[in-house]
Amino acid sequence: MTEVGEALTAMGLQYSRVYTSPLVRAVQTAEILAATQPGFDGPLEVLSALSTEEGSTAQALEPLDRAADDDLIVMVTHMPKVGVIAAHLGQLAKAPSFRTAAACLLSRDGGRGRLEWMLDPDTREPKRA
Repeated sequence: MTEVGEALTAMGLQYSRVYTSPLVRAVQTAEILAATQPGFDGPLEVLSALSTEEGSTAQALEPLDRAADDDLIVMVTHMPKVGVIAAHLGQLAKAPSFRTAAACLLSRDGGRGRLEWMLDPDTREPKRA
């Protein structure tokens, strides 16, 4: 995960906030990502709706309603919830599958979302959607 975080930093991505599932491995992953981001000062917040057992997609996405337009938000969660969230935000007909330590970039403009790329954790290279 450290290498994935370093790859995201090398791409010039500056996180504004990190939200994570309360499961221990997810919290550890979020902490690793935050540590790879020079100058990241949080917040890093646990959000129960990002766990697989709790909360709806709408509850998991609720923090985005409070985000500024230029915020870059990281959400650390699990399959299948991450696929559902990505499909919802990216307005995809089918939920994408994520490997462990994979990442994707979703953008929103005027209420419309778009899946920009998915990052392969082995090559740490983004693959355009």
